[in-house]
Amino acid sequence: MEDKLITLKNYETMVEAMFDQELLRERNIETFLNNEESVEILPMFGDLNEGLRILVFEKDFENALSLLKEYYNSINN
Repeated sequence: MEDKLITLKNYETMVEAMFDQELLRERNIETFLNNEESVEILPMFGDLNEGLRILVFEKDFENALSLLKEYYNSINN
């Protein structure tokens, strides 16, 4: 059975998306960027189609979300 890709999070900038993508990859969660070319070249298209998105496999969604929350909570305290 094939695992479905779903949106984990939307981003306004490539830097933010790539940072989170690297955090997840370091924890062995495979990620994919969607719309990276169109948003990087023409940022105004980000508003038209949800901007830049990180996609993960559906089976990894909860774990990925939890890891990002944990990381951002740790730096904000």
